[in-house]
Amino acid sequence: MRKLLAIATALIALLAMTWEAAPVELRDRPALQPRGVEPSGPRGRLVIGAAGDIACPSDPNGPGSPEACQYDDTADLIVGTGLDHILPLGDNQYDVGAFAAFMRYFDPTWGEAYAKMSPVPGNHEHAQDPTSRPGGYFRYFGDRVKGPHRLGYYSYDLGACPEAPCWHLIALDSMLCFAPGACGPAQDPADPGRGNRMYRWLERDLEKHPDSTYPCTLAYWHHPRFSFSTGSGGTAALGPLWDLLYDAGADVVLNGHSHNYQRWRQQDPSGNPDPERGIREFIVGTGGASLYAIPGGNWPANLVVAQADSFGILRIALKAERYRWAWVTAAGQPMFEDAPDHGVACVRTGS
Repeated sequence: MRKLLAIATALIALLAMTWEAAPVELRDRPALQPRGVEPSGPRGRLVIGAAGDIACPSDPNGPGSPEACQYDDTADLIVGTGLDHILPLGDNQYDVGAFAAFMRYFDPTWGEAYAKMSPVPGNHEHAQDPTSRPGGYFRYFGDRVKGPHRLGYYSYDLGACPEAPCWHLIALDSMLCFAPGACGPAQDPADPGRGNRMYRWLERDLEKHPDSTYPCTLAYWHHPRFSFSTGSGGTAALGPLWDLLYDAGADVVLNGHSHNYQRWRQQDPSGNPDPERGIREFIVGTGGASLYAIPGGNWPANLVVAQADSFGILRIALKAERYRWAWVTAAGQPMFEDAPDHGVACVRTGS
């Protein structure tokens, strides 16, 4: 009995030390609450920033090695720069997304903008196992990012909803699409997999936020449906999510995973050009960890812009039924520009 008591006492002391080691700033931070973010920019616009594949499991490399581990420089693009909201697009902390790694590397850099973040997890948060729970990610970002089923997907509104500008944002966990059952309709509705539950939840969420009332919708997750990249490419496993979003009139999809920047033309679920109703996909895997080259040869017909030379973020100005994007290059990186001449209208389905 004394031996058991001694072991229990030691465990309690260890837990207390672990808690005390956590910075007070994390314990005292308010819960992430994106709902109710009001327009703060000119003419009632909101500006968001997005990137994935962010923090290395080591200190930033500095200017002597600009091709990797530059997440401190990309953090300078989101901290104190007037962004209304920030979307970390997964693989936010390498290599396994452990809480201790988040605290040591992500937190002192990107974590300075913690209160404005609504993230999604990637394969590294799941330790490359789609059946695992992204425990370090959940512990760092808190209960709200677990979502209604505590599986890592959720949605929220930005703007003056239901008044304009009003944007509906949907955060999904793409790793669930690689778990048993994938992420389409469940073969056995009585026994759905985790991805099947996400699919059904997304279907209902889109029904509750119809295009007639919420004309602008942006969805984001880690693995891209379409991608042209070495290291990692697109995957058809995300097709069922794209199908639902397309049918509902969604406008923009943001992804990471491919460590480069890509902008695709508006496409239907089969990858055909669809300038009237298609979804515009951006891949922003340029948060600072590393870069994957763009393959040589001919590009896919729908790929408009791609670069793998620079880290940076994507800024998107969200307006009433319109949006405008701009790539922002981090300090010390080769300059690159991508921005339209004018704002782009949100898709209207006629529903």
